Amino acid sequence: MKKGVPVTLELMSIDRVHGFNIPDFHIRATIQPWESTTITFTPDKVGRFTFACDHFCGDGHDDMSGVIVVVD
Repeated sequence: MKKGVPVTLELMSIDRVHGFNIPDFHIRATIQPWESTTITFTPDKVGRFTFACDHFCGDGHDDMSGVIVVVD
């Protein structure tokens, strides 16, 4: 992602309720099964930012995370 450039994420769960959380950007969403959830934001800082499922969803929950990279 580029700092200052709007980004739209479209998220969907195919099994159960999940959470999507990017604490550094104050973004939090609940992802319902088989429903599209759209999140639009503009990254305002450069770096590597962790996101994760923050709604306990069963086996594999602890592995549901990643990193968003924002560059100038």
